[in-house]
Amino acid sequence: MADLHSEAFDMINPFVIASSPATRGADNVLRCAECRPGAIVLRNFGHGIGGGSFIYPSADAMYKGQQAFHSHAVGTQKADSLDSLEKYCEEVRKIKKNISSDIKLWVSIGHYSDIVKGGDWDKDWKNQARELKNAGADAFELHFNTPGVAVAKDRQFNYYQLVYNCTKMIRETEPSVPVMVKLAVEACDPLTAIRQAVAAGASAVGPTARWKGFYFDLDWKGTEARPGAGYGGTQSNPIVCYAVAEARSKGIDIPMFAGGGVFSYDQALRYVMAGSDMVQLGALACAGGLGAVKRVIKEFGEWMDKNGYPDIKSLKGDALKLFNMDPAFAKARQNKLGEAYRTAQVDSDKCIGCSRCSDVCWYDGIHIQDRKAKKTENCIGCGYCFQVCPTGALFVEKKKILASAFED
Repeated sequence: MADLHSEAFDMINPFVIASSPATRGADNVLRCAECRPGAIVLRNFGHGIGGGSFIYPSADAMYKGQQAFHSHAVGTQKADSLDSLEKYCEEVRKIKKNISSDIKLWVSIGHYSDIVKGGDWDKDWKNQARELKNAGADAFELHFNTPGVAVAKDRQFNYYQLVYNCTKMIRETEPSVPVMVKLAVEACDPLTAIRQAVAAGASAVGPTARWKGFYFDLDWKGTEARPGAGYGGTQSNPIVCYAVAEARSKGIDIPMFAGGGVFSYDQALRYVMAGSDMVQLGALACAGGLGAVKRVIKEFGEWMDKNGYPDIKSLKGDALKLFNMDPAFAKARQNKLGEAYRTAQVDSDKCIGCSRCSDVCWYDGIHIQDRKAKKTENCIGCGYCFQVCPTGALFVEKKKILASAFED
């Protein structure tokens, strides 16, 4: 079987159950530990409980790994019974006493709302670091991806300065404890934010997609989601993959823990193949439950076995070959597919004369004659018509053609 051990921080696998209602308090963290992730992030204290989640189009889509988004929803919200650092540290001690020794416990320090409120928040954060180290935390997490962290309550922050100063402050307060910096991809340049965290001494960075969003049904009065609150989902996967791949391609070599919208094993695989060492499972644990988390970890390993990846090291960054293609090679690969599009003819037996192909042709390259599509000498091989053909009358083996360029 594939070895899922992650060299980054000596974790049994690359999965991190992210800060969420699923990780609020010792009891929930210990429940999550039954999934056997590499690490669990204890949610920060004093920010309320409840509120609910909203999954669109359905929980079934999320479980099946289909396109879905997740947001906070209307529901009962109550004050957090963990309302002091003392109580929070007691939860840490309880977890460390009962959790399997090979599962890492990360703890959240502070919250950007502390900065909004003002006061001596910096002294409070440093005190949290000292007390949480004594309680047994394996790592600190600084949570800078909360929706709207770059612009909060109409107050504009210098986000990059905030990331740098806070990371440096906690790193200097307790140098022996790793500092994991969770970063936004909203309202900022992710690469610049990553560079600032690295310059300040971060032990790992985690670009994570979680936006302010305003989803509503057309029958808007009955819409479930809370506007502006924690919008994320599978649509974020390519965005975070780009942030990870760009960072790796620009020389960022510290561990990364990418996250956002991982509802199935293939989305987790993409983060690692883009160059991330670890993968956050936040919304899945919170809204999908522990069974869904177990399934993703299991199917992740099964896919590696099936596709010949013996360990995480061999999987990590494998897709960077695609991201960093030489421009001349990329053009030749593109033209190879284009030539296949240009020379492929219409299968008249499958053509139903729907006109979709001619409707998207901007070069007079295909006509409908006698209720059948026919290519003309003007076809340039752009491929638009192949994308919309409903019957396969226009078809080429795209994957095989593109992969053959690497083989050649």
